[in-house]
Amino acid sequence: MRHLSEIGDATAVRKALAAVALLLVFVLTACSKPAAPPPASAQATASQSSRAAPTGQFLIGVLPLATAADTPAYLGDGIARHLSDALARTPALATIAPASAFRLRDSAELTPQIGQRLGATHLLRGKLTQRGDRLLLDLDFVRAGDGQSLWHETLDRSAAELPGLAELIAARIAAVLKVSRAALATAPDLPPGGSALAFDALLKGEWAMQRGDPAAQQAALGFFANAIAIDPRWGRPHAMQALVRLRQLALRDAAAGPVEALREQARLDTEAALRLDPSDPLAHRVRALWLGDVALDAVSAEQEIRSGLALQPDDPALLGMLAVRQTGFGQMEAAAATLRQALRRDPLSASMLYQMGYVELALVDYSQAETALRRARDLEPRLPLVHAFLAVALFQQNRTREAIDAARSEPLPLWREYALAMAYWAAGDRANSEAALQALIRDHGRDAPTQIAGIYAQRDDREALFHWLDVARRSGDPGIVEIRYMPFLARYADDPRFKAILRDLDIAGSGASPDN
Repeated sequence: MRHLSEIGDATAVRKALAAVALLLVFVLTACSKPAAPPPASAQATASQSSRAAPTGQFLIGVLPLATAADTPAYLGDGIARHLSDALARTPALATIAPASAFRLRDSAELTPQIGQRLGATHLLRGKLTQRGDRLLLDLDFVRAGDGQSLWHETLDRSAAELPGLAELIAARIAAVLKVSRAALATAPDLPPGGSALAFDALLKGEWAMQRGDPAAQQAALGFFANAIAIDPRWGRPHAMQALVRLRQLALRDAAAGPVEALREQARLDTEAALRLDPSDPLAHRVRALWLGDVALDAVSAEQEIRSGLALQPDDPALLGMLAVRQTGFGQMEAAAATLRQALRRDPLSASMLYQMGYVELALVDYSQAETALRRARDLEPRLPLVHAFLAVALFQQNRTREAIDAARSEPLPLWREYALAMAYWAAGDRANSEAALQALIRDHGRDAPTQIAGIYAQRDDREALFHWLDVARRSGDPGIVEIRYMPFLARYADDPRFKAILRDLDIAGSGASPDN
Protein backbone atom coordinates (compact mmCIF):
# COMPACT_ATOMS: atom_id res chain seq x y z
CA MET A 1 0.00 0.00 0.00
CA ARG A 2 1.04 3.61 -0.44
CA HIS A 3 1.85 5.58 2.66
CA LEU A 4 -1.13 7.53 3.92
CA SER A 5 0.63 10.86 3.55
CA GLU A 6 0.89 10.24 -0.18
CA ILE A 7 -2.89 10.57 -0.48
CA GLY A 8 -3.71 13.85 -2.13
CA ASP A 9 -6.40 14.93 0.35
CA ALA A 10 -4.69 16.27 3.48
CA THR A 11 -7.91 15.96 5.44
CA ALA A 12 -8.08 12.26 4.67
CA VAL A 13 -4.49 11.89 5.83
CA ARG A 14 -5.22 13.66 9.10
CA LYS A 15 -8.23 11.52 9.88
CA ALA A 16 -6.54 8.28 8.87
CA LEU A 17 -3.56 8.90 11.11
CA ALA A 18 -5.85 9.79 14.00
CA ALA A 19 -6.80 6.11 14.10
CA VAL A 20 -3.52 5.38 15.86
CA ALA A 21 -3.28 8.63 17.82
CA LEU A 22 -4.37 6.99 21.05
CA LEU A 23 -1.52 4.51 20.77
CA LEU A 24 0.89 7.42 20.38
CA VAL A 25 -0.50 9.00 23.52
CA PHE A 26 0.53 5.87 25.39
CA VAL A 27 4.01 6.07 23.88
CA LEU A 28 4.25 9.73 24.82
CA THR A 29 3.28 9.03 28.41
CA ALA A 30 5.43 5.94 28.81
CA CYS A 31 7.89 7.85 30.99
CA SER A 32 5.25 8.70 33.60
CA LYS A 33 5.83 7.14 37.00
CA PRO A 34 4.55 3.54 36.77
CA ALA A 35 2.74 1.53 39.38
CA ALA A 36 4.45 -1.57 40.72
CA PRO A 37 3.41 -4.71 38.84
CA PRO A 38 1.84 -7.71 40.55
CA PRO A 39 4.08 -10.66 41.46
CA ALA A 40 5.24 -12.81 38.58
CA SER A 41 3.09 -15.76 37.57
CA ALA A 42 3.15 -18.35 34.87
CA GLN A 43 0.70 -16.31 32.83
CA ALA A 44 2.13 -12.87 33.55
CA THR A 45 5.73 -13.76 32.74
CA ALA A 46 6.75 -13.84 29.10
CA SER A 47 8.54 -16.87 27.79
CA GLN A 48 12.29 -16.90 28.21
CA SER A 49 12.76 -17.20 24.46
CA SER A 50 10.90 -13.95 23.84
CA ARG A 51 13.05 -12.00 26.28
CA ALA A 52 16.41 -13.68 26.10
CA ALA A 53 19.44 -11.43 25.77
CA PRO A 54 20.62 -11.06 22.17
CA THR A 55 23.40 -13.42 21.21
CA GLY A 56 26.80 -12.18 22.41
CA GLN A 57 25.27 -9.42 24.55
CA PHE A 58 24.80 -8.84 28.23
CA LEU A 59 21.39 -7.43 29.11
CA ILE A 60 21.61 -5.25 32.22
CA GLY A 61 18.81 -3.98 34.40
CA VAL A 62 19.75 -0.80 36.25
CA LEU A 63 17.41 -0.51 39.22
CA PRO A 64 16.67 2.93 40.68
CA LEU A 65 19.18 3.94 43.34
CA ALA A 66 17.87 4.04 46.87
CA THR A 67 18.49 7.41 48.51
CA ALA A 68 19.50 8.12 52.07
CA ALA A 69 17.55 10.56 54.24
CA ASP A 70 18.00 14.17 53.10
CA THR A 71 19.22 12.98 49.69
CA PRO A 72 16.94 14.12 46.84
CA ALA A 73 15.19 11.18 45.20
CA TYR A 74 15.52 12.80 41.77
CA LEU A 75 19.28 12.31 41.96
CA GLY A 76 18.99 8.56 42.55
CA ASP A 77 16.56 8.06 39.71
CA GLY A 78 18.43 10.41 37.41
CA ILE A 79 21.83 8.78 37.87
CA ALA A 80 20.29 5.33 37.32
CA ARG A 81 18.46 6.47 34.19
CA HIS A 82 21.55 8.03 32.64
CA LEU A 83 23.69 5.06 33.66
CA SER A 84 21.30 2.86 31.71
CA ASP A 85 21.81 5.14 28.69
CA ALA A 86 25.59 5.10 29.13
CA LEU A 87 25.69 1.30 29.26
CA ALA A 88 23.47 1.05 26.18
CA ARG A 89 26.05 3.05 24.23
CA THR A 90 28.50 0.18 24.73
CA PRO A 91 28.28 -2.10 21.66
CA ALA A 92 28.51 -5.40 23.57
CA LEU A 93 25.94 -4.35 26.19
CA ALA A 94 22.21 -3.75 26.21
CA THR A 95 20.02 -2.42 28.97
CA ILE A 96 16.48 -2.83 30.18
CA ALA A 97 14.49 0.38 29.73
CA PRO A 98 14.25 2.36 32.98
CA ALA A 99 10.46 2.41 32.59
CA SER A 100 10.48 -1.37 33.18
CA ALA A 101 13.36 -1.57 35.66
CA PHE A 102 11.90 1.18 37.81
CA ARG A 103 8.64 -0.75 38.21
CA LEU A 104 10.56 -3.07 40.53
CA ARG A 105 11.76 -0.21 42.72
CA ASP A 106 10.35 -1.64 45.94
CA SER A 107 10.16 -5.29 44.94
CA ALA A 108 10.74 -7.81 47.72
CA GLU A 109 11.52 -10.52 45.17
CA LEU A 110 14.89 -12.21 45.13
CA THR A 111 17.48 -11.26 42.53
CA PRO A 112 16.82 -14.28 40.26
CA GLN A 113 13.09 -13.46 40.24
CA ILE A 114 13.72 -9.82 39.36
CA GLY A 115 16.14 -10.93 36.67
CA GLN A 116 13.51 -13.25 35.23
CA ARG A 117 10.84 -10.53 35.32
CA LEU A 118 13.11 -8.23 33.33
CA GLY A 119 14.76 -10.88 31.17
CA ALA A 120 18.10 -9.46 32.38
CA THR A 121 21.41 -11.27 32.65
CA HIS A 122 22.77 -8.79 35.23
CA LEU A 123 21.41 -6.23 37.67
CA LEU A 124 22.91 -3.10 39.18
CA ARG A 125 21.68 -1.98 42.59
CA GLY A 126 22.89 0.82 44.78
CA LYS A 127 22.32 3.58 47.27
CA LEU A 128 23.08 7.27 46.95
CA THR A 129 23.96 9.53 49.86
CA GLN A 130 24.56 13.26 49.51
CA ARG A 131 26.71 14.90 52.19
CA GLY A 132 27.22 18.55 51.50
CA ASP A 133 28.96 18.77 48.16
CA ARG A 134 29.91 15.08 48.16
CA LEU A 135 28.04 12.21 46.51
CA LEU A 136 28.55 8.71 47.92
CA LEU A 137 27.41 5.82 45.75
CA ASP A 138 27.39 2.31 47.17
CA LEU A 139 27.03 0.06 44.11
CA ASP A 140 26.60 -3.68 43.64
CA PHE A 141 26.70 -5.33 40.23
CA VAL A 142 25.31 -8.87 40.34
CA ARG A 143 24.63 -11.81 38.07
CA ALA A 144 20.85 -12.11 37.82
CA GLY A 145 20.71 -15.90 37.60
CA ASP A 146 22.17 -16.59 41.05
CA GLY A 147 22.60 -13.16 42.65
CA GLN A 148 26.40 -13.45 42.83
CA SER A 149 28.11 -10.10 43.21
CA LEU A 150 30.65 -9.42 40.47
CA TRP A 151 31.64 -5.93 41.52
CA HIS A 152 31.02 -3.83 44.61
CA GLU A 153 32.40 -0.37 45.22
CA THR A 154 31.64 2.82 47.08
CA LEU A 155 32.39 5.90 45.01
CA ASP A 156 33.02 9.24 46.70
CA ARG A 157 32.76 12.11 44.24
CA SER A 158 32.25 15.84 44.28
CA ALA A 159 28.82 17.11 43.22
CA ALA A 160 30.68 18.94 40.44
CA GLU A 161 31.44 15.51 38.94
CA LEU A 162 27.73 14.61 38.67
CA PRO A 163 27.61 14.76 34.84
CA GLY A 164 30.37 12.17 34.47
CA LEU A 165 29.23 9.66 37.09
CA ALA A 166 27.18 7.50 34.73
CA GLU A 167 30.04 7.26 32.23
CA LEU A 168 32.48 6.37 35.01
CA ILE A 169 30.28 3.57 36.37
CA ALA A 170 29.57 2.26 32.87
CA ALA A 171 33.31 2.01 32.23
CA ARG A 172 33.78 0.04 35.47
CA ILE A 173 31.01 -2.41 34.55
CA ALA A 174 32.39 -2.85 31.04
CA ALA A 175 35.76 -3.73 32.57
CA VAL A 176 34.14 -6.29 34.90
CA LEU A 177 32.44 -7.93 31.93
CA LYS A 178 35.64 -7.69 29.88
CA VAL A 179 34.07 -5.80 26.99
CA SER A 180 35.62 -2.84 25.21
CA ARG A 181 34.10 0.58 25.68
CA ALA A 182 35.50 3.38 23.57
CA ALA A 183 35.71 6.66 25.47
CA LEU A 184 33.25 9.26 24.19
CA ALA A 185 34.22 12.89 23.85
CA THR A 186 30.57 13.80 24.39
CA ALA A 187 27.29 12.00 24.95
CA PRO A 188 23.83 13.32 24.01
CA ASP A 189 22.66 13.35 27.61
CA LEU A 190 25.69 15.30 28.91
CA PRO A 191 26.10 19.09 28.65
CA PRO A 192 28.89 19.94 26.20
CA GLY A 193 30.35 22.40 28.71
CA GLY A 194 30.31 19.83 31.51
CA SER A 195 28.17 22.01 33.79
CA ALA A 196 26.91 20.16 36.86
CA LEU A 197 24.24 22.83 37.29
CA ALA A 198 22.89 22.24 33.78
CA PHE A 199 22.88 18.48 34.29
CA ASP A 200 21.17 18.85 37.67
CA ALA A 201 18.46 20.97 36.04
CA LEU A 202 17.93 18.24 33.43
CA LEU A 203 17.55 15.60 36.15
CA LYS A 204 15.02 17.76 37.98
CA GLY A 205 13.05 18.20 34.76
CA GLU A 206 13.03 14.47 34.07
CA TRP A 207 11.85 13.83 37.64
CA ALA A 208 9.00 16.33 37.26
CA MET A 209 7.93 14.67 33.98
CA GLN A 210 7.50 11.34 35.78
CA ARG A 211 4.77 12.79 37.98
CA GLY A 212 2.54 13.24 34.96
CA ASP A 213 0.20 15.96 36.28
CA PRO A 214 -0.15 19.28 34.39
CA ALA A 215 1.59 21.36 37.08
CA ALA A 216 4.56 19.01 37.05
CA GLN A 217 4.82 19.27 33.26
CA GLN A 218 5.01 23.05 33.51
CA ALA A 219 7.67 22.73 36.21
CA ALA A 220 9.63 20.38 33.95
CA LEU A 221 9.61 22.98 31.18
CA GLY A 222 11.10 25.46 33.62
CA PHE A 223 13.92 23.11 34.60
CA PHE A 224 14.75 22.34 30.97
CA ALA A 225 14.77 26.06 30.19
CA ASN A 226 17.26 26.54 33.03
CA ALA A 227 19.50 23.84 31.55
CA ILE A 228 19.38 25.58 28.16
CA ALA A 229 20.19 28.94 29.72
CA ILE A 230 23.25 27.47 31.45
CA ASP A 231 24.51 25.63 28.35
CA PRO A 232 22.88 26.91 25.12
CA ARG A 233 24.89 24.40 23.05
CA TRP A 234 23.11 21.40 24.59
CA GLY A 235 20.44 19.76 22.44
CA ARG A 236 18.99 17.28 24.95
CA PRO A 237 16.96 19.78 27.05
CA HIS A 238 15.41 21.12 23.83
CA ALA A 239 14.32 17.55 23.01
CA MET A 240 12.88 17.13 26.50
CA GLN A 241 10.97 20.40 26.19
CA ALA A 242 9.50 19.20 22.90
CA LEU A 243 8.48 15.92 24.51
CA VAL A 244 6.63 17.76 27.29
CA ARG A 245 4.82 20.03 24.84
CA LEU A 246 3.84 17.13 22.61
CA ARG A 247 2.48 15.36 25.66
CA GLN A 248 0.48 18.45 26.57
CA LEU A 249 -0.95 18.52 23.06
CA ALA A 250 -1.83 14.83 23.09
CA LEU A 251 -3.55 15.10 26.46
CA ARG A 252 -5.29 18.35 25.51
CA ASP A 253 -3.89 20.22 28.51
CA ALA A 254 -5.75 23.53 28.27
CA ALA A 255 -3.62 25.08 31.03
CA ALA A 256 -0.53 24.69 28.85
CA GLY A 257 -1.62 27.53 26.57
CA PRO A 258 -3.04 27.96 23.06
CA VAL A 259 -2.72 24.90 20.87
CA GLU A 260 -1.08 26.72 17.98
CA ALA A 261 1.55 28.23 20.25
CA LEU A 262 2.32 24.80 21.72
CA ARG A 263 2.67 23.28 18.26
CA GLU A 264 5.01 26.01 17.09
CA GLN A 265 7.17 25.86 20.19
CA ALA A 266 7.38 22.08 19.90
CA ARG A 267 8.52 22.50 16.29
CA LEU A 268 11.22 24.97 17.29
CA ASP A 269 12.40 22.69 20.08
CA THR A 270 12.63 19.63 17.82
CA GLU A 271 14.57 21.59 15.22
CA ALA A 272 16.95 22.98 17.85
CA ALA A 273 17.54 19.53 19.34
CA LEU A 274 18.50 18.06 15.96
CA ARG A 275 20.57 21.06 14.95
CA LEU A 276 22.59 20.99 18.18
CA ASP A 277 23.03 17.21 18.33
CA PRO A 278 21.97 15.11 15.31
CA SER A 279 23.53 12.06 17.03
CA ASP A 280 20.90 12.06 19.79
CA PRO A 281 18.23 9.35 19.20
CA LEU A 282 15.81 11.29 21.41
CA ALA A 283 16.06 14.29 19.09
CA HIS A 284 14.96 12.09 16.18
CA ARG A 285 12.17 10.59 18.30
CA VAL A 286 10.60 13.92 19.22
CA ARG A 287 10.98 15.18 15.68
CA ALA A 288 9.17 12.07 14.45
CA LEU A 289 6.40 12.68 16.98
CA TRP A 290 6.00 16.24 15.78
CA LEU A 291 6.01 15.23 12.12
CA GLY A 292 3.52 12.42 12.64
CA ASP A 293 1.10 13.98 15.12
CA VAL A 294 1.30 17.69 14.33
CA ALA A 295 2.53 18.04 10.74
CA LEU A 296 0.68 14.81 9.76
CA ASP A 297 3.56 13.76 7.54
CA ALA A 298 3.62 10.00 8.01
CA VAL A 299 6.42 9.35 5.52
CA SER A 300 8.82 11.85 7.08
CA ALA A 301 7.88 10.66 10.57
CA GLU A 302 8.81 7.09 9.73
CA GLN A 303 12.06 8.24 8.12
CA GLU A 304 12.92 10.14 11.30
CA ILE A 305 12.14 7.08 13.42
CA ARG A 306 14.46 5.01 11.29
CA SER A 307 17.17 7.67 11.55
CA GLY A 308 16.95 7.37 15.30
CA LEU A 309 17.07 3.58 15.13
CA ALA A 310 20.19 3.78 12.98
CA LEU A 311 21.84 5.46 15.96
CA GLN A 312 20.31 3.17 18.62
CA PRO A 313 18.78 0.08 17.00
CA ASP A 314 17.20 -1.37 20.15
CA ASP A 315 15.67 1.84 21.52
CA PRO A 316 12.27 0.59 22.76
CA ALA A 317 10.54 3.96 22.48
CA LEU A 318 11.56 4.33 18.84
CA LEU A 319 10.61 0.73 18.14
CA GLY A 320 7.22 1.29 19.76
CA MET A 321 6.65 4.31 17.54
CA LEU A 322 7.66 2.33 14.46
CA ALA A 323 5.17 -0.39 15.42
CA VAL A 324 2.43 2.23 15.71
CA ARG A 325 3.21 3.42 12.18
CA GLN A 326 3.30 -0.14 10.86
CA THR A 327 -0.04 -0.87 12.51
CA GLY A 328 -1.56 2.24 10.97
CA PHE A 329 -0.35 1.09 7.57
CA GLY A 330 -1.78 -2.42 8.10
CA GLN A 331 1.67 -4.06 8.26
CA MET A 332 0.72 -6.39 11.09
CA GLU A 333 3.43 -9.05 10.76
CA ALA A 334 6.08 -6.33 10.69
CA ALA A 335 4.48 -4.58 13.67
CA ALA A 336 4.49 -7.82 15.67
CA ALA A 337 8.18 -8.38 14.96
CA THR A 338 9.00 -4.80 15.91
CA LEU A 339 7.06 -5.07 19.17
CA ARG A 340 8.79 -8.32 20.09
CA GLN A 341 12.11 -6.56 19.66
CA ALA A 342 10.95 -3.61 21.77
CA LEU A 343 9.59 -5.83 24.55
CA ARG A 344 12.96 -7.51 24.97
CA ARG A 345 14.23 -4.13 26.14
CA ASP A 346 11.05 -2.88 27.82
CA PRO A 347 9.30 -6.06 29.02
CA LEU A 348 7.02 -4.36 31.56
CA SER A 349 5.63 -1.72 29.22
CA ALA A 350 1.84 -1.87 29.49
CA SER A 351 1.37 0.28 26.40
CA MET A 352 3.51 -1.94 24.19
CA LEU A 353 1.90 -5.09 25.56
CA TYR A 354 -1.46 -3.55 24.67
CA GLN A 355 -0.18 -2.84 21.16
CA MET A 356 1.03 -6.42 20.89
CA GLY A 357 -2.36 -7.74 21.94
CA TYR A 358 -4.09 -5.53 19.38
CA VAL A 359 -1.76 -6.75 16.63
CA GLU A 360 -2.18 -10.41 17.63
CA LEU A 361 -5.96 -9.96 17.38
CA ALA A 362 -5.50 -8.69 13.85
CA LEU A 363 -3.32 -11.72 13.12
CA VAL A 364 -6.09 -13.99 14.48
CA ASP A 365 -3.89 -15.42 17.24
CA TYR A 366 -6.37 -15.10 20.08
CA SER A 367 -4.37 -17.00 22.68
CA GLN A 368 -1.30 -14.78 22.20
CA ALA A 369 -3.52 -11.70 22.15
CA GLU A 370 -5.05 -12.75 25.46
CA THR A 371 -1.63 -13.27 27.04
CA ALA A 372 -0.35 -9.85 25.98
CA LEU A 373 -3.55 -8.03 26.96
CA ARG A 374 -3.70 -9.71 30.36
CA ARG A 375 -0.14 -8.68 31.07
CA ALA A 376 -0.95 -5.11 30.04
CA ARG A 377 -4.04 -5.13 32.25
CA ASP A 378 -2.12 -6.50 35.24
CA LEU A 379 0.47 -3.75 34.88
CA GLU A 380 -2.01 -0.89 34.33
CA PRO A 381 -5.55 -1.95 35.31
CA ARG A 382 -7.09 1.33 34.09
CA LEU A 383 -5.30 1.46 30.74
CA PRO A 384 -7.98 2.33 28.13
CA LEU A 385 -9.05 -0.24 25.51
CA VAL A 386 -7.22 -3.17 27.12
CA HIS A 387 -10.32 -4.71 28.68
CA ALA A 388 -12.36 -4.22 25.51
CA PHE A 389 -9.89 -6.05 23.29
CA LEU A 390 -9.30 -8.69 25.96
CA ALA A 391 -13.04 -9.36 25.79
CA VAL A 392 -12.73 -9.92 22.02
CA ALA A 393 -9.82 -12.32 22.51
CA LEU A 394 -11.81 -14.26 25.10
CA PHE A 395 -15.11 -14.68 23.26
CA GLN A 396 -13.21 -15.67 20.12
CA GLN A 397 -12.02 -18.60 22.24
CA ASN A 398 -15.65 -19.35 23.29
CA ARG A 399 -15.08 -18.06 26.83
CA THR A 400 -18.04 -15.75 26.79
CA ARG A 401 -18.62 -15.31 30.53
CA GLU A 402 -15.03 -14.16 31.00
CA ALA A 403 -15.42 -11.91 27.97
CA ILE A 404 -18.50 -10.20 29.43
CA ASP A 405 -16.69 -9.62 32.72
CA ALA A 406 -13.70 -8.13 30.88
CA ALA A 407 -15.93 -5.87 28.78
CA ARG A 408 -17.69 -4.56 31.88
CA SER A 409 -14.30 -3.47 33.26
CA GLU A 410 -13.43 -1.29 30.24
CA PRO A 411 -13.12 2.31 31.53
CA LEU A 412 -14.06 4.06 28.26
CA PRO A 413 -17.86 3.99 27.69
CA LEU A 414 -17.61 3.79 23.89
CA TRP A 415 -15.38 0.74 23.97
CA ARG A 416 -17.25 -0.80 26.90
CA GLU A 417 -20.52 -0.80 24.93
CA TYR A 418 -18.74 -2.07 21.82
CA ALA A 419 -17.17 -4.99 23.68
CA LEU A 420 -20.36 -5.80 25.60
CA ALA A 421 -22.48 -5.86 22.44
CA MET A 422 -20.12 -8.38 20.89
CA ALA A 423 -19.51 -10.48 24.01
CA TYR A 424 -23.24 -10.78 24.77
CA TRP A 425 -23.93 -11.76 21.16
CA ALA A 426 -21.26 -14.45 21.31
CA ALA A 427 -22.89 -15.73 24.51
CA GLY A 428 -26.29 -15.92 22.81
CA ASP A 429 -27.75 -13.13 24.95
CA ARG A 430 -29.45 -11.20 22.16
CA ALA A 431 -31.38 -8.81 24.42
CA ASN A 432 -28.37 -7.48 26.29
CA SER A 433 -26.33 -7.36 23.09
CA GLU A 434 -28.97 -5.24 21.41
CA ALA A 435 -29.21 -2.95 24.47
CA ALA A 436 -25.45 -2.35 24.39
CA LEU A 437 -25.53 -1.72 20.63
CA GLN A 438 -28.37 0.78 20.89
CA ALA A 439 -26.55 2.58 23.72
CA LEU A 440 -23.50 2.79 21.48
CA ILE A 441 -25.54 4.14 18.57
CA ARG A 442 -27.31 6.64 20.81
CA ASP A 443 -24.20 7.98 22.55
CA HIS A 444 -21.49 7.44 19.92
CA GLY A 445 -23.18 7.03 16.55
CA ARG A 446 -21.21 9.98 15.17
CA ASP A 447 -17.78 9.02 16.47
CA ALA A 448 -17.92 5.20 16.31
CA PRO A 449 -19.63 4.18 13.04
CA THR A 450 -16.86 1.72 12.15
CA GLN A 451 -17.21 -0.04 15.51
CA ILE A 452 -20.98 -0.21 15.00
CA ALA A 453 -20.36 -1.75 11.57
CA GLY A 454 -18.12 -4.33 13.24
CA ILE A 455 -20.92 -5.35 15.58
CA TYR A 456 -23.28 -5.84 12.64
CA ALA A 457 -20.55 -7.84 10.88
CA GLN A 458 -20.47 -10.23 13.82
CA ARG A 459 -24.23 -10.62 13.42
CA ASP A 460 -23.88 -11.30 9.67
CA ASP A 461 -26.17 -8.33 8.98
CA ARG A 462 -24.53 -7.33 5.71
CA GLU A 463 -26.83 -4.44 4.83
CA ALA A 464 -26.55 -2.81 8.26
CA LEU A 465 -22.78 -3.17 8.36
CA PHE A 466 -22.34 -1.54 4.94
CA HIS A 467 -24.76 1.22 5.93
CA TRP A 468 -22.55 2.06 8.89
CA LEU A 469 -19.35 1.72 6.85
CA ASP A 470 -20.84 4.22 4.43
CA VAL A 471 -21.57 6.52 7.39
CA ALA A 472 -17.96 6.07 8.51
CA ARG A 473 -16.63 6.81 5.03
CA ARG A 474 -18.76 9.92 4.55
CA SER A 475 -18.00 11.29 8.02
CA GLY A 476 -14.27 10.64 7.79
CA ASP A 477 -14.24 8.28 10.78
CA PRO A 478 -10.55 7.49 11.44
CA GLY A 479 -11.37 3.92 12.46
CA ILE A 480 -12.34 2.99 8.93
CA VAL A 481 -8.69 2.46 7.94
CA GLU A 482 -8.69 -0.58 10.25
CA ILE A 483 -11.44 -2.53 8.48
CA ARG A 484 -8.93 -4.82 6.79
CA TYR A 485 -8.08 -6.45 10.12
CA MET A 486 -10.92 -5.60 12.53
CA PRO A 487 -12.73 -8.60 14.04
CA PHE A 488 -15.40 -9.98 11.67
CA LEU A 489 -15.21 -7.13 9.13
CA ALA A 490 -12.31 -8.60 7.18
CA ARG A 491 -14.36 -11.60 6.08
CA TYR A 492 -16.38 -9.28 3.83
CA ALA A 493 -13.27 -8.27 1.88
CA ASP A 494 -14.60 -9.85 -1.33
CA ASP A 495 -17.74 -7.72 -1.34
CA PRO A 496 -17.56 -5.05 -4.08
CA ARG A 497 -18.65 -2.40 -1.57
CA PHE A 498 -15.77 -3.31 0.72
CA LYS A 499 -13.31 -3.07 -2.17
CA ALA A 500 -14.76 0.30 -3.13
CA ILE A 501 -14.10 1.64 0.37
CA LEU A 502 -10.50 0.45 0.18
CA ARG A 503 -10.11 2.16 -3.18
CA ASP A 504 -11.50 5.38 -1.71
CA LEU A 505 -8.92 5.14 1.08
CA ASP A 506 -6.16 4.35 -1.41
CA ILE A 507 -5.35 1.12 0.37
CA ALA A 508 -6.94 -1.38 -2.00
CA GLY A 509 -5.05 -4.61 -2.44
CA SER A 510 -3.47 -4.55 1.01
CA GLY A 511 -5.48 -7.61 1.97
CA ALA A 512 -6.47 -9.03 5.32
CA SER A 513 -6.63 -12.40 6.97
CA PRO A 514 -10.16 -13.79 7.13
CA ASP A 515 -11.73 -13.79 10.54
CA ASN A 516 -13.32 -16.82 12.11
